[in-house]
Amino acid sequence: MALHTCPVCGYADLEEPHVDASGEHSFVICPSCGTQFGHDDVTRTHEELRRLWVAEGARWWSEVKAPPAGWSGSAQLAAAGLA
Repeated sequence: MALHTCPVCGYADLEEPHVDASGEHSFVICPSCGTQFGHDDVTRTHEELRRLWVAEGARWWSEVKAPPAGWSGSAQLAAAGLA
């Protein structure tokens, strides 16, 4: 199964892309930043959502899925070229 990267926070293990092959939002929620594509990014850009996530401490969002071992929001952003 191919994994996909969140365009907001750079999380590289999304199970679905944020948009499908036709360009429609998938409504997937990123466990790292909590962005729900097709909801949160309708009125805000990915850059705005990223700034908000960073301003709130770039913390892991999901209470169900644990972050990868040694996870760091700032390191994830840098690895994705979004820092």
